[in-house]
Amino acid sequence: MSITKTRVVQKQGAVHVQPLRDSTAGGTAWKGYELFVFRVAFIFFVLITVPLDPGYYKLWFTLDWSKLHIRDMGALAGRGMHFISIDSESGNFGLASYIDWFISLGIGIVGAVVWGLIDRKTTNYKVLYYFLTALVSHAMLIKLQGLTFSKVFPSQMPELAMTQLNTPFGDFTPQKLYWLQFSFVHGYEIFAGLAELMIMLLLFFRQTRAWGAALAIAMVGNIALANHLYDGGVHVLAMLYFIGGVFVLWRYLPAIWNLIVNEKDVTPSFYHYPFKKKWEKYLRLAFKTFVFVFFFGVSAYLHWHNYKYDSYKVPSRPGIAGTRGLYEVTEFRLNNKVIPYSPTDSVRWQNVSFEKWSTLSFSVFNTFNIHGEAGRGKQFKDVDRTYESAGTGGGRRHYYYEADSAAGKLVLFNKNKVYKDERMNLAYSRPTENRIILSGINETRDSLYIVLDRKDRTYPLYAGKKQALEFIP
Repeated sequence: MSITKTRVVQKQGAVHVQPLRDSTAGGTAWKGYELFVFRVAFIFFVLITVPLDPGYYKLWFTLDWSKLHIRDMGALAGRGMHFISIDSESGNFGLASYIDWFISLGIGIVGAVVWGLIDRKTTNYKVLYYFLTALVSHAMLIKLQGLTFSKVFPSQMPELAMTQLNTPFGDFTPQKLYWLQFSFVHGYEIFAGLAELMIMLLLFFRQTRAWGAALAIAMVGNIALANHLYDGGVHVLAMLYFIGGVFVLWRYLPAIWNLIVNEKDVTPSFYHYPFKKKWEKYLRLAFKTFVFVFFFGVSAYLHWHNYKYDSYKVPSRPGIAGTRGLYEVTEFRLNNKVIPYSPTDSVRWQNVSFEKWSTLSFSVFNTFNIHGEAGRGKQFKDVDRTYESAGTGGGRRHYYYEADSAAGKLVLFNKNKVYKDERMNLAYSRPTENRIILSGINETRDSLYIVLDRKDRTYPLYAGKKQALEFIP
């Protein structure tokens, strides 16, 4: 037995019963405002999730696949339409950073009006709704893979550097402190990555998509809030998971409300595209297989390889063997003039640290412009990997160095992007295992002679909780 929905109309004094037209071959007719809202949402989500730049699709055919790197995965994950950037504090961290979304919403509203004028006969968009939900779900999981696997294999927030362990708490920007929290406890970073991996897996399968959307709202939505509070810079991407999660979860909410709030028995029934034709089934299987193999499998392997062999946040070039540690400036000469220690001297180096990678840092009681981001991105060049230096003030300077151990020469490059053209050329010698002598020319062409002696220091952060701790300043 089939039921045909009808409507009663009066025409030329006579009453006629007409079948209700439904261009989607069945289904309840939507209200007018529901049709309009869906049209707006459809255009909006397509614009912010689907790459519309021809260069994106060209990349898939021009990329050197034999040298695929995690830095390529971000580009291959794609982004929506980019209209304009506003170079201001609000454009970087505030409301103006959502300018692309506002423009997309405006286009969606205008497009929905035009769409409605052209398409007056369609009574629901249940098929389009299904595919838009699938599009948003897959866009979220594909864009999430980079953040997920860089936490599962902890390289997004690498281990604390010597310079960070010896920088006063108040000299970090709020954003940098937020990131350093994860560096304190890699176990929590890995846990967060596994939680994001669960979101990806739940969004991947149709039967668990609602759970994935709910978890995306709760977890990644919280990351969006934290990035706003700490000027984290990835708030727009994180906010996608909040609004995308709300969109995917929306059709489940009435049933959830009736079950939990109204305490009624519910039997949810949602439309799923049947994929009856063979080519539809094969195309769907091929797409799902590709997404899983590439954005789960290949991405996981690349991030593991990066974590093991070339962590993208810190230089891959090793530092001078055996120099890692904190050093006291025993003697400091500028242009052959001895400058005695003073905590307020604006020239004399203090608190020098060498990392196990090729970074040297020191403090000077002087001000400089901070490059305030937390060292995001996956830079190719070691000198551009600024995780140690970004968001750090208090007069602490960071230099990437290239060493010629045979000649005892160092070339130091300022890692602060504001002063990226500054460099120093120094000679070094190690009369003892714990002493380093530096001499040469600094960035202002003044001559330097510096004697550094390693300091023994115990860091409570790494001391065992049940072990006796002796603090050696």
